[in-house]
Amino acid sequence: MKFLADRTLGKLAKLLRTLGCDTVYYRGEDPRQLTEAAHQQGRTLLTRNARLIPKEPGDDILIVEDDDPHLQLRSLIKRKVLSREDLRPFTRCLLCNTLLKPIPQTDAEGKVPDHVFYHEKEFYQCPDCSRIYWRGSHHENMQTWLNELFARPAT
Repeated sequence: MKFLADRTLGKLAKLLRTLGCDTVYYRGEDPRQLTEAAHQQGRTLLTRNARLIPKEPGDDILIVEDDDPHLQLRSLIKRKVLSREDLRPFTRCLLCNTLLKPIPQTDAEGKVPDHVFYHEKEFYQCPDCSRIYWRGSHHENMQTWLNELFARPAT
């Protein structure tokens, strides 16, 4: 599933990227450009603007009502827009939305904190912005959170 989140859903966009969902964050204000971009890119448009309606056949617009990004995510799960099988956590750059590439540990030297370099063996880098990622405690915390999220029935 590919998403385009409007400017009111920046935290949800980042959360979706963290979960591995291909999510473009649109910062513009023109609703026509927003819907056209979603249509042209084959993306589901996520918005809080209840006045947006599909203009073209095949336009997929989902209105997100909650304020909290975690509740917004639960809403997507409840509406069966997302399932556990759709998620590939920690595979995308949080800034660029680009798929991360594994890099040798030696390539991370001097680019990450020393304690991270000496304790972590696997590193990943965004080919677009060069940001480096690694599996820290947040990885385990996210797995626990996902297990809880999908264990409870979405209400």
